[in-house]
Amino acid sequence: MAEGLLAAHRSGELRVALGRASDYYGPGGLNTIAGTTVFAAALAGKPIRWVGALDQPHTLGYLPDIARGLVTLGRDTRADGQTWHLPAAPAVTGQEFLDLVIAALGRPSRTAALGRPTQRLIGLFNPTVRALGETWYQRDRPFVSDTSKFTATFGPFTATPHATAVAATLDWYRACSAGQ
Repeated sequence: MAEGLLAAHRSGELRVALGRASDYYGPGGLNTIAGTTVFAAALAGKPIRWVGALDQPHTLGYLPDIARGLVTLGRDTRADGQTWHLPAAPAVTGQEFLDLVIAALGRPSRTAALGRPTQRLIGLFNPTVRALGETWYQRDRPFVSDTSKFTATFGPFTATPHATAVAATLDWYRACSAGQ
């Protein structure tokens, strides 16, 4: 798909700039790597599960930051015809992310990693979890986005700190569970 869009840009058919984000979370992000297994589970008092290794750094984008990055690409013609990795807060390990969720939650919670064997087993019955197998390389080793091209071109980008973003995401999940 990306190559087709870039080809359409080169032919003059469309103006295209592609923004790519790592795994993401935030208000409105239900079907994300951290959605139900982290935020919804934490609020329900269930163990919160990180998909992949807990000790590996992982770039996670916050949806409002991703939106700001996409707006930047859409407004600046220097972005045209290229693929861009969108800025995010510094990478954290899975355990560090879960610790931020627990701190924002304000009460203890059990944590666990959902490893590859469990993913394969659940994937037998759940196509969404099965699809994670295609990107498991992002889960069992460092997965850190390099956004230096973006900041070198468009200038500094202040991403929302994970602690602030996690708190806002929990607030959104609370509001949703309260029927608001």
